[in-house]
Amino acid sequence: MKKIWYVLFAVFLMGSEDKIEESVPKTIPLTKEQRALLEESSKQSDSMKPKQKNIKGSIQLKHSKNSSKSNNTKEIRSENPYEGYNFSQKKQKQNHTRLVGNEDWIYGTAVITTTFLDGVIKRSYGILLHDGLYLTSANMVYNKNIYPRTSYAMMQDDNIPPFICIAKLSVKALDLQRGLAVLETLEYTDAYCNIREKSFYHDQIYSKNWIDVFDPRELDEQYSVLYSATISPINSFQTKITPLKGKIEDLARESTSSFEGYKYSYGKGYYTKDGRLVGIVGANIDDEPHIVKTKEIANFLCELKDKKILENHFLQILCPQKELGEK
Repeated sequence: MKKIWYVLFAVFLMGSEDKIEESVPKTIPLTKEQRALLEESSKQSDSMKPKQKNIKGSIQLKHSKNSSKSNNTKEIRSENPYEGYNFSQKKQKQNHTRLVGNEDWIYGTAVITTTFLDGVIKRSYGILLHDGLYLTSANMVYNKNIYPRTSYAMMQDDNIPPFICIAKLSVKALDLQRGLAVLETLEYTDAYCNIREKSFYHDQIYSKNWIDVFDPRELDEQYSVLYSATISPINSFQTKITPLKGKIEDLARESTSSFEGYKYSYGKGYYTKDGRLVGIVGANIDDEPHIVKTKEIANFLCELKDKKILENHFLQILCPQKELGEK
């Protein structure tokens, strides 16, 4: 019976593809903030230095002449957020992969699909933070100084296995040195990615499933295994257990087949057995993956708060207060 339900749901999603394409406008006017972001990215593209420590928040962008020729990603042109997903019931290849029962953090995991004004689409993992913010890899929402047209978050809960469209997102901040991007919820959507009012379903996901990046407990940095999300043949998240044979940084270069055209799991979070986030896979415009640890993520969010790029209440509480006169 479950298999029949999954097949019906897959048909339901595939039947929505034409509607999604029609609902996404071919062109959109840029806001004043978006135009400023592009102008500032053009000015700073040649001046960003690898050793520069301070971030520029949402304005630190860099142009890459070789980004379109990257061996790590394949840019796909499409209007459909569901393009490239596997709706078949084929057996999943799981060589060297162990799956375990899903933990709570799996429901704070998202698939983020971003389309650009030139028609390019990029897809990555992401994690849900407080207040409807999302965190993912910077290279997945940046495309050679072309502003993202729109992003969609797809998630699942413990009642419906396949993930579905949840919200329309907007890029709030980029840090190309850390390889991180913050997106905010612009509007809520139905399963077809059509705009709708916030529902009880949205409220449950946003209030219960956010990932804590400010956990005060120290991580011991000695892990034998770590846990992460992977995507099943029916487009639902499963919990994957990965033995650590070397350094945690080696996980960033673990090959993936989750998304068509991508070699690495950009935006994927890695967790301890008790569900604490260790870090996520980030990358800048060269597409080279690396692990951005939780402490660095927290520092990034607090710097955005200090620069008034993010003014969320939870950051006012959790971020260290600056001394009077400190810059």
